[in-house]
Amino acid sequence: MNENFTSSLFMAVMFVLRCLIPLGILFGISYLLRRFQLVNDNPGEPLAEPIEDA
Repeated sequence: MNENFTSSLFMAVMFVLRCLIPLGILFGISYLLRRFQLVNDNPGEPLAEPIEDA
């Protein structure tokens, strides 16, 4: 029974790592892009006023 518990625990740890590792990579890339100011956090002004048909 000990082998069954160890196998289940191993599968649970692998499942959590499968979710957390890509999430950590994405947050790391996002952090680096903001730190090196390669993305703009503040939206700019619109380029042109929308044309309204009356």
